[in-house]
Amino acid sequence: MEKQHVTSEYEKAIQYIYSLMQDGTLQNGSKLPTERTIAETLGIGRNSTREALSILHGMGMIERVQGSGNYISKNAGESIRQMLMMMLALGSITKSEVCEFRCTMEKSVCSMLIEKGIPFECQVLLEDNLARMEQVDGSELVSVDKEFHELLIRATENELFSMIMEAVMIVYREWIDLVLRRVNTKEKANLLNYHKQIYNSVLERDEAAMKAAVDGHYHLISQMLAL
Repeated sequence: MEKQHVTSEYEKAIQYIYSLMQDGTLQNGSKLPTERTIAETLGIGRNSTREALSILHGMGMIERVQGSGNYISKNAGESIRQMLMMMLALGSITKSEVCEFRCTMEKSVCSMLIEKGIPFECQVLLEDNLARMEQVDGSELVSVDKEFHELLIRATENELFSMIMEAVMIVYREWIDLVLRRVNTKEKANLLNYHKQIYNSVLERDEAAMKAAVDGHYHLISQMLAL
């Protein structure tokens, strides 16, 4: 029973810190409340708070500064990327699972944009991107494709999304870049069409069409990667 109680307490502390990140109270580089403050706020023991901070430190989410305290890591995305690469190397996760996760996260990004709208300056950049994609091939296609997905993430203006998606994208791009360099005319046309469908469905706030377009896009990518 005692073990369950301690586990519940440190999970409560982790959830509290995540909630502060999600509501914007804590951002990259922000100093966390002290162990004592967290413990008193949640009514939990200092040891449980310390355990929660140790777990987050091990994940690369927070940095410890001697004599100053704990801070939200500015390089948390790199820690996530390294963790994913290690899990892939150990066989804990597969390329197919990373692709599925990427698809799910992109639908979350687009759902947020449907709810809040795409800033005008991002609309201009996305439309320019779609126009340029029709004209390029090879390494330029790789760059323009990457830019399209980065613009969607940037449009959310959500740092947490940006951090997680950037880390996953770096791992994911190592495979997709290879196949994009040698796409045939039909595959490129399909890829561009899915990009247009994703963008237009978000503009039109059509959730069902957006999900179908994102699913279609990543199904095409999975086929190209032979997953």
